[in-house]
Amino acid sequence: MLPLTLEGDTLGEKRRHFNKLVADAVASNHYELTPISDTDSDIDNLLKIEIACKTRNVDYVIEVMKSKDMLYAATAIKKSTWLITDPQYANIINPEYLHTQLKPYMTTKAFNKLLLHIRLNLKDETRVEAFYEHIKDVDSACKWLQNCSIPFVENVVKSERHVPMWLFKRLCKRSASLLSYCNTLIKPYLRNLQTVLFMLKSQTEYILNIIEDRKSKDFYKIGKHKTEFLMKKCPQRVIDNFQIYCNYVDLSVLAKYIKKKEMQSFLHKHANYIALQLYDCESWGYFINKIPVEERFEFVKNTFIDKTDTGVSFTEEVRRQIDSYIKTYHWYEFAPFDIAFDELKKLIRKESQPADRCAILLVLISCGSKKLQHIKTLLKFLKDKHVNEPFKFKIKFIYKLLFSTAVHEYDVDTWSYLNQLFYSMEVYTQTEKCVDACRDSIILYKVLHDEPVPDIVKKNLSFHSFQTTQRTLNRQQQTKLFTYLLNTLWAQTKSASEITNENDFSETIFQTRRVFMLLKDWKQEITCYKFILERIQELIKLKDKKEWTVNMSCLYNVNKSWRKYMFEESLSLSLCEETCLNALKHKPQLLTRHDKQIHTLRTNDTVSLRRVLAKLRVYWPDSLARHWTEAYMQSLNGPSGHKAIINGIFLLSPIDQVVQLAKKYVPSETKINWSDSNQADINIQKNIAKQLHVARPLVPLGTVLWYAKGDYLQYAVPSLSAILSNISQVESREYLPQLLDAPVSLQKFGLHLTHTKFDASEIKPVFSDIWKSTKNATIRAVIFEHTFNQLSSSKNQNIFNELWKLLSIFMQDLNSQESTSVYKILSNVKSVPINVRGKYYMKSYEILKSLPESHNCVQYLNTVIAYAAPVMELLDEDFVVNKLLSPVESTFCTYNRMYLNAFACFLLCGKSEENQLQRFRRIERGLDEAFQRWHDIHSDVVYMKKHFKQFLMSLVKNFQEYFIHNKTSIPVKLFEEIQSKIQKELQLVENYELFTIWTLVTEYVKCMNVHASNISNILQSSTSDNSWEYIHLEVSPSLGKKIIEYLKEDTEKYSLAIYDLFADALSKMFSMFNYKDVTFILEILAHMLYDREFIPSYLVVCRCIPKYGYGNDRNSIRSEIVDQIKSHPSPLVRMQYHRYF
Repeated sequence: MLPLTLEGDTLGEKRRHFNKLVADAVASNHYELTPISDTDSDIDNLLKIEIACKTRNVDYVIEVMKSKDMLYAATAIKKSTWLITDPQYANIINPEYLHTQLKPYMTTKAFNKLLLHIRLNLKDETRVEAFYEHIKDVDSACKWLQNCSIPFVENVVKSERHVPMWLFKRLCKRSASLLSYCNTLIKPYLRNLQTVLFMLKSQTEYILNIIEDRKSKDFYKIGKHKTEFLMKKCPQRVIDNFQIYCNYVDLSVLAKYIKKKEMQSFLHKHANYIALQLYDCESWGYFINKIPVEERFEFVKNTFIDKTDTGVSFTEEVRRQIDSYIKTYHWYEFAPFDIAFDELKKLIRKESQPADRCAILLVLISCGSKKLQHIKTLLKFLKDKHVNEPFKFKIKFIYKLLFSTAVHEYDVDTWSYLNQLFYSMEVYTQTEKCVDACRDSIILYKVLHDEPVPDIVKKNLSFHSFQTTQRTLNRQQQTKLFTYLLNTLWAQTKSASEITNENDFSETIFQTRRVFMLLKDWKQEITCYKFILERIQELIKLKDKKEWTVNMSCLYNVNKSWRKYMFEESLSLSLCEETCLNALKHKPQLLTRHDKQIHTLRTNDTVSLRRVLAKLRVYWPDSLARHWTEAYMQSLNGPSGHKAIINGIFLLSPIDQVVQLAKKYVPSETKINWSDSNQADINIQKNIAKQLHVARPLVPLGTVLWYAKGDYLQYAVPSLSAILSNISQVESREYLPQLLDAPVSLQKFGLHLTHTKFDASEIKPVFSDIWKSTKNATIRAVIFEHTFNQLSSSKNQNIFNELWKLLSIFMQDLNSQESTSVYKILSNVKSVPINVRGKYYMKSYEILKSLPESHNCVQYLNTVIAYAAPVMELLDEDFVVNKLLSPVESTFCTYNRMYLNAFACFLLCGKSEENQLQRFRRIERGLDEAFQRWHDIHSDVVYMKKHFKQFLMSLVKNFQEYFIHNKTSIPVKLFEEIQSKIQKELQLVENYELFTIWTLVTEYVKCMNVHASNISNILQSSTSDNSWEYIHLEVSPSLGKKIIEYLKEDTEKYSLAIYDLFADALSKMFSMFNYKDVTFILEILAHMLYDREFIPSYLVVCRCIPKYGYGNDRNSIRSEIVDQIKSHPSPLVRMQYHRYF
């Protein structure tokens, strides 16, 4: 039977004819659905597939899905959406049937495509939920949630299923109730509440409640559009709670919604909050410019210049911040020009630095830019008094002037002043200085005033299309300016007859592109300027005649809508896959007409023509596809382009011809003779090995194995890997024995195939048998790695237990001759499931510890030791003491600090306070050794002191981590025992700071113990992210008073002077607890000021109060503390106040 031929020239015509054939066959019921065959043409097979899909021939469609030809399988999947959506086929489209009846016979790509098609089209919630349940242990399972029922999703979320942000947004659009789970849902992807803002319009009340909840500190700015929405919907709520919303909303938008007559009172009330968000005059202008003009400068002068306005009560910190960001003269931006000009002239005379004078002049531009008379005054002043300023400051002034005013509206005198400045800046001479903006303004003024443009300006015309200037011009002015620019640019473009060499040609292309950009920026149509299109045709003819290689695609790609006017020249202008595809769609004859150029593209190794070749094979099998195949074959023995040539042959040829070509070039020797003069054959063989996987359908594995040997294996790896990963499970079983009985290099692929294609229950006997029968380190490493990976990803408990037994056997059988990769896997404790992580850790440690130093595996052993802290609760106490930390004395005092975490966690992981003390007794001799070596020096540092402090910090850090995860009790007795040990073994005079730090830390945990019941409630009602925030707030009142008690004791013992040392110790105690929010430090300090008669407490607070991290809540507490210090009657306290504030 002759293959079917589609009528029509273009791709669209052929496709329409194909659709008609399908429709006619279905309508007439006159067709025969024989099985698809590799010997039939693609069109014949596709016709049968589409007919089967149209007529809902389920059995035929399912058989096609099992095809090794991805084109056929994908077509069947795409065209059979009814199979997914129609409930009557639910017995087929369900996870059980798919994974047991279809998956074993389908290629991996086809099965994944089918699952994707189901996920995108199946809307039946119950059926979708069944798919989720089937693969819920896989990370990608969350993608199925978007079509599940809302109650089902909520149940999944309650179990803390993490989803990416894009999916969270989709789920929230279906049900706003899911917003309450935002912290749980998106935790691993984004830790802030910014993600809920997309629901602001539909769930305004809910989002605003989150913002107003002082516990939520994770919002960023919400942007202009959302602020605009808020100010339209609930302006009063935002303004009433400005101290909260000022951190989030766009203040420029908010200012617009405050009435002019209310602006001053608003600023009086909220000035401190506004100041913390604004850092320049421009930002302040959002609010100040809303004050009525007649009152504006008076307000600014009293508030910011003279600072006499008692209505705005800035705190001293805020006042200092404003003064540090904004110079006094900047505020004259809001003054009437006459006042600003008079005052700032005086300042300019006093300034000796050109940079400061320039900054003041820039303020005058801002002040006077709205009236050209003011600009004239300013330019005259600059010309008369400052014409000799350095160029870099003059150009800065000129740039701001040009961008702030309409130069073309200047009168003659104003232009004259500006022009004289231009002369002083060498604008009218050949210069290397950057004066393009100046020259552009000259062109604009001269053209619109019908004056000739100086030659020097015209000659140095920069490519600037005046796109932004257009909006300021009327229609007549636009036409005048555009005409001048077009004529000038076109005059600089050479005609074909003027071009003498390739450099001239390149320059002409560049100039022509400038013309194209000008037309685009001015929204002109290319068809109105046919002389430009004619010039392009002339340039193409010249390029072809001279055989130049200059790339002209820059002209073709300027404006997509213009390409249709250059269609005939498209392949000459932009020779690429896109233009070839476009030619197939509209005029395939172009490919034949430009065959010489096309051949250059065909044989270019750096260009992919995959889409073009796919279209040719299906729709032009007997014409273009055959011609291209012949052209490839003729070029095969050429000196270059073998990658592109072989790729093209494989994509165009049926599978039997691919196998035939591969067989023809099978290497006779496994070793490549690089000295052979016939390098072409070697290149062909290498590229055949690399490209076999691109053929359609999949080539037999045996064909790839022809090349997967010796020196050629490295080139066959891409094809081998791609085919093995794509073949079905059934085929995998056929090929597996062949791979496992092969040399080591191929045996690794067999093991990988076993790991990826078979269930864990089938993997165990295969891996176990090979492990017993081989001593090859590489194979053993591959088996160990795959078993480890399977164990790490296994969710089935029975399979998991079997894999752990297998891995344990492998670990017991390891010796010192194993591959380094095995030892690296042993160090990867973190990836092991939690229920065997402790056992794995102990086995890994013993194996790595037993290796001789010559193996260079110390880094892996160190990795295991460093991971002791997270896994400590899972380790046997005897193992830790007798092996991991043994001998305790030398291990604790080693110069390597990685053991300190292990010591700290070992103590904290005691099941009770008594067990913590028992553990302390077992490692106590390590501390004794440290105290005996207290004054040892290492690398010019009294090492042991620093080492012991690090141990204490590790105790506190790990206590904070363990406690909120319920891994340890409050270690009061342990910390007291350490405190007693320090006081007994060390001298107070030398170690006052250490004594005090640990005393305060111990007092902290005592306070926690006092408030244990409240803290227990906190842990139950808060997340791990904010638990410590509430614990700190609970403890801070009693802790603050206890701190003062200790300070009083020390003051009585050592006098007032001790406050300085005590303050240092307190600051380091804060640092040890790693307070991320200074609010908690401020809370404690605030509670330390309860006794106004006790002066040292105020001195300590002065020293310890944070200098940075201001915010609304923090600023409020800090201001109260500072005010208490400032108002204290003691001169000494007030002296300290002026010292620090």
